[in-house]
Amino acid sequence: HWMGKAFGGAKGRRDVPKIVDWYMDGKIDIDSLITHVMPVEKINDAFHLMHEGKSIRSVVTF
Repeated sequence: HWMGKAFGGAKGRRDVPKIVDWYMDGKIDIDSLITHVMPVEKINDAFHLMHEGKSIRSVVTF
């Protein structure tokens, strides 16, 4: 499933709000896992890095 891959196995509607709360409360560190931040125009580059194993997590901004 695409959603599972995009969110690392989390179920979007159920899990993401809970994960955001944990992050905002400082219970989990996500920032250290983000290796790249790219504009949506470079989304293909983000996928390329992922497929080559050169990124942990990329954030796509728009």
